Amino acid sequence: MATLKDIAAATGISVSTISRVLNQDESISVTSQTQQKILEAAQALGYVPVRSRKSEGDRTLKMGIAQMFESEQVMQDPYYLYMKNALEQVCFSRGVETTPLFRDQQGNFAMQGEGGLDGIFAIGSFTWQEIRSFQKLSRHIVFVDSSPDDEQFFSAVPNFHLGVRQALNHLLDAGHVKIGFIGSHFTLQETHDLKLDARLYYFRNSLQDKGLYRPEWVLDCEMNSPSAYQALSRAIKEWDQAPTALFISSDAMVQGVLRALDEAGWAIPEQISLIAFNDTPLSQNATPPLSSVRVLQHELAVAAMTAMDLSRSGAQYPFKTVVPCVFVDRRSVAKAKK
Repeated sequence: MATLKDIAAATGISVSTISRVLNQDESISVTSQTQQKILEAAQALGYVPVRSRKSEGDRTLKMGIAQMFESEQVMQDPYYLYMKNALEQVCFSRGVETTPLFRDQQGNFAMQGEGGLDGIFAIGSFTWQEIRSFQKLSRHIVFVDSSPDDEQFFSAVPNFHLGVRQALNHLLDAGHVKIGFIGSHFTLQETHDLKLDARLYYFRNSLQDKGLYRPEWVLDCEMNSPSAYQALSRAIKEWDQAPTALFISSDAMVQGVLRALDEAGWAIPEQISLIAFNDTPLSQNATPPLSSVRVLQHELAVAAMTAMDLSRSGAQYPFKTVVPCVFVDRRSVAKAKK
């Protein structure tokens, strides 16, 4: 049976780092690529955590993992890669095998290799055609970060309403009443249909209730750095009066926002305060590091695994688990000037 030293020899990564990743130590900071490298080597070598080792004759469960984005899109927004890694870590800690699912030429999801699947974790939103292709592979399907049909499927989703409220409360407590938004106004949801983004919905409604919503400070752009850079650079030139704070609805846009502000000579947080959403390393390692609403991906993965256990045990009704977000303060918000 493979050991941690075998994984270290195969990857060139220290035993201590490997141990902490495989034991889901959230205090360790490693890239998604390093996490993926460790998990892939552990699976390839047949490593099984001590607490998950089974007696001879027990069958290993096999779960498929499907992602709504292809690899090129995932590299622009690594949130979904981190979500996949969190799911793989939870499965690995339980001694559950995972395998990626891929789209075939007809747009249906399929698996490589022989044998069946004991269940499918579907990360993101999918069309009904894609969902039907999941059902041909397994009747146990848990959606993560979307809920296409609460009557049919188990799901685990982040609490966007709470996350936006946490961000706005932090800005309002600091005296900001001129608050802007940047992000896609319409995003792919539920069954891969474009709908008003939940973060914008709660942002708009919260500020309208307080009489503080200003549509000219709400920028529409794709959820990536180049689009954010272009949208914010253009807005800075056009604004007669600028907001004193900006809510970035996905930290996939952080580098573009920072570049636009730097070129305009706007200091953070002295001239504009920033809060991002998701709290991946794109926010954590930015210059300066940004306060952010953290989506609890490990907890989402645990909730998804619990839902899978219930589905496989024959639960009569599915349910949706809503996982809270938490606010992480990195001092990118200053007191508003009077």
